[in-house]
Amino acid sequence: MTRAPRPVTAALAVLVVLAGLGGRALLPAAVGGPAGDALYATLVALLVALVAPRTRPVVAAVVALALCAAVEAAHLTDVPAQVVARFPLARYVLGTTFTPTDLAWYAVGAAVGGLLLALVRPRSRGVDLALRHARAAAVRPPRRAARVVVPVVLVVLLVAAGGTLAWVLRSETHDLSARIQVAQAALDDSADRVADDGVRTDLAATIDDARALLDATPLLDRMPGDAPALGTRLDGDVADVQASRLAFARAQADEHREALGPLTRRAEQVLAATDRLAKEGQGAGKKVRSAARDALETADDLVATSAEDRLEAADLARTEAVAADLEAQRDLLDDATVALMTAQDAAVCPEPDQVWFPQAGRLAAKRLAPLPWAPRYSVRADVLDGLVALDAAYREEFGEHLTVNSAYRSHEQQVAVYNPGDPNPLAAPPGCSNHGLGTAVDIAVGPAGFDSERYAWLKEHAEEHGWTHPDWAEPDGRLPEPWHWQSVKTPTEY
Repeated sequence: MTRAPRPVTAALAVLVVLAGLGGRALLPAAVGGPAGDALYATLVALLVALVAPRTRPVVAAVVALALCAAVEAAHLTDVPAQVVARFPLARYVLGTTFTPTDLAWYAVGAAVGGLLLALVRPRSRGVDLALRHARAAAVRPPRRAARVVVPVVLVVLLVAAGGTLAWVLRSETHDLSARIQVAQAALDDSADRVADDGVRTDLAATIDDARALLDATPLLDRMPGDAPALGTRLDGDVADVQASRLAFARAQADEHREALGPLTRRAEQVLAATDRLAKEGQGAGKKVRSAARDALETADDLVATSAEDRLEAADLARTEAVAADLEAQRDLLDDATVALMTAQDAAVCPEPDQVWFPQAGRLAAKRLAPLPWAPRYSVRADVLDGLVALDAAYREEFGEHLTVNSAYRSHEQQVAVYNPGDPNPLAAPPGCSNHGLGTAVDIAVGPAGFDSERYAWLKEHAEEHGWTHPDWAEPDGRLPEPWHWQSVKTPTEY
């Protein structure tokens, strides 16, 4: 019986191992996986021939298929998992999971192994004798040369295989290092700028795994193909972070655009009021009005160009830039409007405790509510409940309703009580009185004023119901008024 030459079989085994490693590193998983299974069975068939060189190729193929099938079936138990847990390198021999389709690829690989063994197996002695007579005149090749050539070829193959493997691992290392840098930059840049922070957690974990893989020992803890697989994970996680950043930027743009709505309406109202006062010779300076008008126009333009439908096709950089512009313009418009209101306040409100508001005396009827016990007077609807509760407590104490002499005043009514030519010291200029805001009432406390029992009771209990007596109206204030009470919601600054 002839035997398979061990040097050739060993060379084939090395080539099969290299082919398996190369396929894992270079081929997609859908191709590299089945190819690796087949080559695994081919390698087992060659190893059988190395251990028992006289084994017939068909027998070697059958034994290889049987061994591979047994290893695959073993995964139906927990034995392989326990072995791999203790000896990690065993995963390259035992695999990790049971997959029925692997059996078909083992059969293909075993058949290839048997075919290779048949091709390299020497002919039988009878065939050799017959051919020997036919080649009697032929010159026998020097056996000594063959003994030299075969080892040299094997050495060359091993060196080439080692060099190729080293090149693959080095290339994978370089590529993964570059991907880690890109991923780390994406992680750093996305802090507090993603809709779901979980994507950053996933990316950070993958970066840690990639760095750990680069620190692992090649061929022992890191095989060809491991780095590209982690690189693909990194790319996917980076894409998830970028998508979350885009969603966050769009949400921010929507939020800032919506915030500009009430600010633009306020700016329009303030500009209209200050323009009206400017015609009367009481307006704020042109410079501060121009600044507010410019800020308003820029805000209107930005809102128009950053509409939601226009941002749908915008990339991340564009969307984040728009969101930043909207936020900046929101703050700029707010500051410009406050500056204009402050300038107008200085122009028309003589006292520091008076605050000018363009809506003073010009509230819409739907924002006002009449007092139930004195319907000729109204206050802002959102402060009425507190005043009603205060009246109920007052009536329980004194047996009568609060005596209200004044509440909300329209602009015309405030003009009537304050004559610029002969100003009433007890009234504020139009726009400067919180009566015009619907948050103040005048309550009669009797001729004793600050010394009355009613004033003392109000002083003690009014704030329980959201009403208070301001400092400027206190006995030692700028304008002592025991009758003036206002809601705690009354604005005192911008």
